[in-house]
Order: sequence, then C-alpha cells, then structure tokens
Amino acid sequence: MLTSRTTSRVVLLCWSILFLVPVMLFSKGQFQKQWVQPISMNDQTDGSLLNVGNWGYWVKNNGLSAHDPYTDGGGGYYPKGKVPIIYTEGLLWGAILKDKATGIALTDTPRVGGIYYHAGTQPGWINADGTPADVNDARVRIYRIRSDWRNLSEADLRAECAYLYHVEPVAVTETMLQAVREQYKEDWRDWPVDLGAPYVDVNGNGMYDPVLDSLGCPDATQGDYPGIRDADQVIWLVANDLNETATFNLSGSLPIGLEARITYWTYKGPYNPLINVIFKRVELINKSGFVLDSMYVSFFSDPDIGDYNNDLVGCDSVRSTAFAYNGTDTDKEFQEYGLKPAAIEYDLLQGPMIKTGNAQDTAIFDFKYQIGYKNLKMTSFSPEEIVTLGNPPMGDLKTTFSAYNMMRGFRPLIDFKHPIMRVFYSGPRAGQPTKFPLSGNPLTDPYAQLGDIDGQGGNLPPGERRMFLNSGPFTMQPGERQEVVVAIIGGLGKDRLNSLQQVWETDMVVKRLYKHLLADLPKPPATPVVRATPLDNQIVLNWGVDSLRIKEIEETSHGGYEFEGYTVYQLPSPDAQLTDDGVKRLATFDRVDGVKDIFAYFYSPKYRRTIYAPVQYGTDSGIKRHFTVSWDSVNNRPLYSGSTYYFAVTAYNYNKDYERYPSMESAPQIVAVTVQGPKPGERYEAKPDEELEVRQEGTADVKCQVVVADPSETTGHQYEVFFTQVTDPRSPDYGQYVWNLKDVTENKVVLNNQKIFTPRDSSEIARFPAIYVDGLDIKVYNTHKQGIKAIVEVANGNGPLPKDQWDDEGAPYHGNNVWHSLSASTDPNRFYISAGGGDGELARIERSIANAKGHDFELRFTPAGGIFAWWYDNVDTAATVPFAIWDVGIGTYDDHSDDVRCLTGGYSGGETVGVFDFACTDAALGFPATDWIYARVPLDSKGSYQAFYNDVTSGAWTYEWWRHSREVLSRIVICDFGGARTLPEAGTVIRFITYKAPSDSLKYYFTAPGRVENDLTLAKKDVEKINVFPNPYYAGAEWSPNGPVRGVTFTHLPQHAIIRIFALNGLQVRKFEKRDDSQFLRWDLHNAQGKPVASGLYIVHIDMPELKKTKKLKLMVIMGE
Repeated sequence: MLTSRTTSRVVLLCWSILFLVPVMLFSKGQFQKQWVQPISMNDQTDGSLLNVGNWGYWVKNNGLSAHDPYTDGGGGYYPKGKVPIIYTEGLLWGAILKDKATGIALTDTPRVGGIYYHAGTQPGWINADGTPADVNDARVRIYRIRSDWRNLSEADLRAECAYLYHVEPVAVTETMLQAVREQYKEDWRDWPVDLGAPYVDVNGNGMYDPVLDSLGCPDATQGDYPGIRDADQVIWLVANDLNETATFNLSGSLPIGLEARITYWTYKGPYNPLINVIFKRVELINKSGFVLDSMYVSFFSDPDIGDYNNDLVGCDSVRSTAFAYNGTDTDKEFQEYGLKPAAIEYDLLQGPMIKTGNAQDTAIFDFKYQIGYKNLKMTSFSPEEIVTLGNPPMGDLKTTFSAYNMMRGFRPLIDFKHPIMRVFYSGPRAGQPTKFPLSGNPLTDPYAQLGDIDGQGGNLPPGERRMFLNSGPFTMQPGERQEVVVAIIGGLGKDRLNSLQQVWETDMVVKRLYKHLLADLPKPPATPVVRATPLDNQIVLNWGVDSLRIKEIEETSHGGYEFEGYTVYQLPSPDAQLTDDGVKRLATFDRVDGVKDIFAYFYSPKYRRTIYAPVQYGTDSGIKRHFTVSWDSVNNRPLYSGSTYYFAVTAYNYNKDYERYPSMESAPQIVAVTVQGPKPGERYEAKPDEELEVRQEGTADVKCQVVVADPSETTGHQYEVFFTQVTDPRSPDYGQYVWNLKDVTENKVVLNNQKIFTPRDSSEIARFPAIYVDGLDIKVYNTHKQGIKAIVEVANGNGPLPKDQWDDEGAPYHGNNVWHSLSASTDPNRFYISAGGGDGELARIERSIANAKGHDFELRFTPAGGIFAWWYDNVDTAATVPFAIWDVGIGTYDDHSDDVRCLTGGYSGGETVGVFDFACTDAALGFPATDWIYARVPLDSKGSYQAFYNDVTSGAWTYEWWRHSREVLSRIVICDFGGARTLPEAGTVIRFITYKAPSDSLKYYFTAPGRVENDLTLAKKDVEKINVFPNPYYAGAEWSPNGPVRGVTFTHLPQHAIIRIFALNGLQVRKFEKRDDSQFLRWDLHNAQGKPVASGLYIVHIDMPELKKTKKLKLMVIMGE
C-alpha cells in the first residue's frame, strides 16, 4: 500500500517523465527503515548523538547518520531540539577491481558500496587476515567523547540526557545522568587509537603516549589525549563492507574489502561560527588485496528543510559545495517554532588525494600538507537521483550501474559503458551538457537569468530533493589509505535566502580555518573558576582565586582571538542558559583598549533567527576579578537571607579581523549561593572593597594599594612587599625592578617577580588588574613615568628660600617652582627655566633622564663657577661660567658626601660660540634665553669633572671623557624675565628633582584583616539570632526568588542542633537532628507521618548540646484551604 509520501512521489515521477526532466523521485517509504527501536540506557554504544553546538545529529555504529532512532524520521536537527533538516545522509563508493600483479580487471563491471538509506556496511574493522571483526566484540561500538567531560554541569548533562533518551528534562533520572557521565569517562579512557581513532599528539613523537590521571584517563593538560585538537565533541566508529548480504541489499554488488573509519566532531561557544558546523572525516583503507581503479566517492544527503515538499538544492563547482534551502518563504514545520526556514550546505574540504609529482602542488592528508600531491575537488554534482537506486529495488546489480554513472557525473542510467551527460534546464545555457547542474547563485540570480537555478525554467518546482557531491576518479593500491572530509553547515536567517547567506558566510570561515589545518582555531577562553562567599546581605563573587586559570584565560590566544574581558551574570535558575530572557548581566570588566560594545552575528532565541547585535558591552573599565552583589537583579529586590541565587562569570575574547564573529565567550560555570551571615561563632573582620593601610619604608614614586576582595579568605597575617632587580640578561625585563610579597607571619614568600604597572594617567590606576592573594587584591604601580618631578629654586643670594618665598608648586620641595614660572620675588633679576628648541617643553630636558636612575641634580651658582664646553657646536671651545651642576644622589640633599660634579657644556643655540649669554630666545614664552646647558655624569675617573676640565683646557681635546660619562640633563636654558640679562646671583641653587624608581631598600608593610572561627563565646551569643521564617507562614506566600514558599526555614543554627516541634496540646509533631556545616534547616510543614500539619501555633524547642544552650521559638502556620 502506498503511503501519502509515496503517492506524492509517484505523481511527481509521472510529471518528470512527461516533461523529460531528468529528476525522478521515489518514496523514502520504499526503503527499509534502519532504526525503529528507541535507544535504551545500555545502548549508547550502538547509536549516539552529536549535540555540542547548534546541531543535534544522530549516528549509528554502522555509519548510517542523521536519522532519528525514535521517530524513524530526520535525525539532523538544526537548530538543535527544533526541526530536522536532514532525513539521512551517508557516503557511497564505487570502483573497478583489478589484479595487482597483472592489472587485469576481475570483471568488466564496477562494485558499489557504502552508506545510503540502507547501510552496505557493518560495525567493526577488518582483521589482518582479511576477516571482519566479530560484531559482538565489546570494542565494536561507537565511541563518543567531550573535551569537558570532567567538568560537565548537571544542567548540561541533563539537557544532553533529554536529547539522548528522548524525554523532557524534568524526566531525566539520576540513572540516566550517571550512565552518560560514565560512558564519557569510559570512552575517554578506552579510546581505540590502535584501531585508528584520532588523537592529539601533544609531544609530536608520532606515538600515543598519554599521561594518565588517578582514574586511568588521559590528562589533556599533561600529554596526548583522544580526539581532534580543540574539538569539543567527537564521535568515532569503524565499519567495513565485508557483509555480503548488506552490500547486496544496498546495490546488488559484492563487497570490495574496504574499512571505513568515520570521525565526526563539533565545537561549542555561543558566538563561535563553528557551532553551526559538523565536520565529518571518512578514512577508507583498501584491505581487499586488489587495486581499486577508477574509484569515486559520493557524499549523499537527503535534506528535508522542515516540510520535505518545498525544498530546492544547488551546487557551487568552484567552492566544491552542495546546498539545500527552502523553496518558499514559510515552512509549516519551522512555523511551529516561530522560525524562518533554515538552510544547509556540504563543503568538500578535502577530496581524495592523488599524486602529481609537481613540487608546486600540495594536498592535505591527516592534517598535514603533502608536497607533490593534490586533493580532488567536487568533480560532479547529482541532484535528486533516487530513481535507479530505488526502482528497480535495491539489491539489483542495475543499481550498481546507475549509481556508478551518477558518481561520474552522468545521468543515473543502467548503461554505465555508454553514459549520457546531464544538461542545464534553466538559464542562458539551458540544454547544454554539464556535470554541475543547478550551479547558479540563488542569492544574486533567483530567476535564473545568469545560471541554472533549481525551481526555475525546466527544473522541477520546489519539492522533495536529494543530492550527491561526487569526487574522482582515483586509484587505491592494496593497503592504501584515503580520506575525505566534508563540513556540514547549517544557517538560520531572517528569511529562506538569508539562511543560505548565513551558511555561505560561515563556510568562508570554515575554508579559511581548514586551509590552516584547523590549527590554532578560534576558541572561547577557558571558564573562570568562581568562588562565592555569602555575607549578611551581600555575595562576593571571586574568580581571581586560581592563578593558573587566570594566566590561561588572560595570556592565551586562539586563532588571533585575544582575551578582552569578564562578564558577570545572575541567572533565574541553575539550568538557565545565558541567552534566556530572565538572565541579567550585572557587570563587565574589560581591558582598556578602546574596544567597548562588540557586535556579531549570532542565533537569537528571542528573535528566532540569526541577527547582528551586541554580544559584549565593554566600557574600558579595566580588569577586575571580583564583584560584590548587593541586589537581586532577576527579581528587582533586595537579597533575602536564606535564599539561593545563581551566578556565572564568563571570559570573552576579541579579534577585529573576524567582522562577523569578532568575539567568543567561555562556557558558564553556574554557582549557587545561599545568602547568610557568618556561621555561629564566626566573624569576618573586613568588608568587601575595604582598602587597607599600607606603610612605606624607603623613597620611591611607587604606590602599593591593598583592597579586601574576599573577607572569608583573609588571614590576619602581616605582609611585606619588597623589590628586586631582574638580573637575567635573557629576560625582556632585564635591569628592571619587580615586586615580591612575603607573608611575614609565616616567613614565606607567596608572590615572586610581579611587574610594576605604569599607568598612562590617574584614571587608568583603577582599571589596572590587581594581583589576588589570600583574599586581597594588591596593586603596585609607578605614580609617574620616569622624568623630572619638579625644577625648584631652593636658595638665592640670601641663602635658603624662606617659606614666604615658596609657591604652591614648589612648597612640597621647600622652594619656588621655576619651570616656566618666575623665581623668588627677592631675586635681583627674576628668571625662569625653560628648554631650548622645539616648543620649550620639558621632554627636551628629559631626553636622557633614564640615565639619572632616580638621582637629583642641583644647578649651583658660585663665585668660582666652572668650565663650560660647547661640544655640540663642533668646535673645541670652552669657557668659564658662574655655575656648576652636581649629582646630589637620591633625595640626600643635606648629605654632600655622595655628591658628584657633572660635566657641563652644550650648544650655543646657533648664536656666539664661546660666550655664554642671553642671545637665544625662549620658544615657550619668548624671553631672552641662554645657551643650551647639558649635564653628563661620570662613569669612572676617566669621565670625572677633573679629567674633563684638563682635556678641554689643554688646547687639544681628546674627548676621552665623553666615552666615560653619560648624559642626564639636556637643553636647559635660563630665561631673563627682569631684563637685566644677568645670570642668577651667587648662592642660587636650582634643584632638578626626578621621579624615583624602586630600589632594594624600598619596602611596604600591611596587616590583613583576619576572621574569627569556632569561637565558643561568640557561638553562645549567636544563639540569640536563631529564628524561623517566614513567620507567620501563609500558604503560597512569596518570600523567595525561588518561588512560593513550601515550608519554613530555621536560621543561624550551629553545626549540631536538635529541633523539636510541638503543637499547643504538647504533642510532638516533628523532630530533626542537624549535624552539618549549614546554618539552615528546612521544615516542609509535614508531620512525622508525612502528612501536612494543621493551621495553628507551634512551639519549637532547639537544643544545642555542645553550647549547653537552648532556644524556644513560636511559629504560626496558616495552611489555607
């Protein structure tokens, strides 16, 4: 009896024949259904599911895939959990067998096998003796792994079980959860590398030598591990075609002797373009003993884009792709979910490899480039060619002939020796022969004005479609291995053609990545490890606790994606997804780099299609690794003590070169937190974000800031921050100072070699990430870059300047600021200091200030003066001037024992050489200015002032002193404001004060707040806090964000407490004995017999034996009707 689907195809077939269209269709119902029984909990090894990413995709252990075992219908779901868009799919192969020695064909006909609606394969490998593996062997099965199997949350596992067992999430049992978790562990542990399963060769030695953990499972952080590098989920199976019955039932052929190792893998991440992709690799090993000549492979797919009666297909011969999309703007199956129709594409990323011998050719094989070879592309495309594979029935040798013709790009007729070409049926080349029908572009040419478009011209209207992506010919020698790789790509847009565009956009990314062998793939950052600390009315979320994870997150890049920031969320339930409407974004902490809102294309559950919208909301806030929650943002009200809340912290990255997919976000680790104060007998001595007092010892323009991040982690210890210089010449920080942290109380160093941050401005200090240790956030930073802090006149002819001569800027340095500011009012001819040339800016003086190493300098005017050499005028001229410059050490102004006289000289400014006068003009303010003064400090005795003096007054300069000194100050000019054109009077001292770098003598000290634990006296006092809520209890009263109350909760209980509840008549209603660390105990308002209690007043007696204390409470219960 014909089914409704069969009838539709017969009508369509008659129509096709009538109009001589070479597109003939027969019912899926004519073929034997492969899966009709649901998978039991013990059968995960016979059939399994790819479910990481946006696909839900079923696989059977014989290689049949994308067919649902529960519905016997489409099993390639996109989006996952919604609509199937693939009814089934597989791989066919065909070849002529020849004797290896003679080269003579066994017969003049090919053999065809593979996986179609019927699997011509059976599970298992081919043994060395050419026999198939026993299908009952325990290793003959599907293997499925996840890279994150150790850390799967219950919510993720529950969602997976719901798909795998075809039940609602609430119906998932603990047995199901445990079965899936154990199967992941078993498959990871027993991954069959010896059978050909792929693995990641971390050490590159060509051998699988994993480092095993305590469970006997490979540790991916230590060595080799199962699967595909960076893949999040992998399915692997091996099958063979040595079952004559299976092969005959498929095509009427005898087996060839091929072993097929099939790997499927997927990726996760909410904004990762690869979540829309399934990668499928088929490795074929010729174990027949014969040469397989004129061999072809054909990826087959029966795409059903929702309703199978309105589909269209096409191909792109240049990109080696075949695609399917909806022929109408709406589809009834997608409409049920409020979705527009999806689209699908198969991209032949890696065709069979053939040898060319040309060194310019390269091929991909086993994720490596092979020189002198090339991969075949798609060599033909066959749409809808079911007729001769289904009528005459499968199992007839004529099926082999027609299939082999089809693989070669001809019409699927039974005369394979005289094949007939296909032709275009629409577009300007209609009627011309082709191996690539329907190769037009439906996006740019929907009405076939330029190319051949399905549904247009002489092609059939939208309806049932199938497609075959073919590649060949090639030859396989006995024992030779070939592999082909295809990407199966889904897309969902704002309409049917936009869905196809989404597919093509993703395909561009896929091709780019596969060209680079899927190495260094775009990946989300690792998931932050979050510690949650509940307080009285706050919650501290701290993800700085794991320094190794922080380093992994913030310093690791993937595919050009660099860490950008963290996002903090509150969720309405433990199984909520970040894209759910009820999820609230609480904060974003991102790098200070100008990258703020990040837009991307992604599937939106709200709009039910792919949209372009912000995915991250940065503010250049700076990186912070803890956050204090003080408000229930999900319910928009205060936090309730005793209530449980759910949070997640994610990390996200950024790559400006991927315009469509510029950012990816880590998987959330959802943490549940119950708001509560310190347990009885405990106290925290600090509050979150409280800044501690820090004591400085030594001189430096460096600041140490310590803030409480997590009060529950602080130790009460004393700490010391000290500084050391990097002495390793190979280090990029060679010669620089770094800071270290010592726990003085325990006499141990807890942090080593931390870099000192130099902010660009004061606003950047708050945005700079702190280092977390023992509940504290610590920042050590330079308050300024190296340079000159102040130029101050500290004395004149009358001696040190009195306070009434200090100005505001000079007062901190006991003098009068003279940088672009007038000298003391008591000076006989007032002056100021500027810089020669440019705009007279300070940077011109600071040109070589790094050589100062934090030392200060004084320009001293004396009767004796000193020698000045015009070394930058290229003439050996020197003269006496009434000043000298001294290196006075690091802030030791009153200690002259360390003073060193500098070499003075410079440049005439283009005026008279040999005469130090006011012939120049200040570029900043326009007043007369002196020659440009430079100062050099000696490095040794050959560079001393005396050596310099002797040389420049000798009449024959050797400049030996130049090589033994270094410049520290440059281009200083003294500017004449008073008009007398005289230099400052003798006794005047102008001090150049520099910013001070750290030194070995610099120290900072602070004491961390502590916490009180197990204090018996406090615990006894805390008995007074014991309470019960809600009280009174009203049935259905809503006091909690978790929903209506179904009981009452006792709070502030010690670890051990006995609670007895009595009715007013003295009868005991319920008794509890609490022995745990929680301070809460919940009563569900049922008596000891499990029946609801009546309304009324209840007396609660609470005994605390260890505290020798009791507490009595009254509780009013109103149960309602």
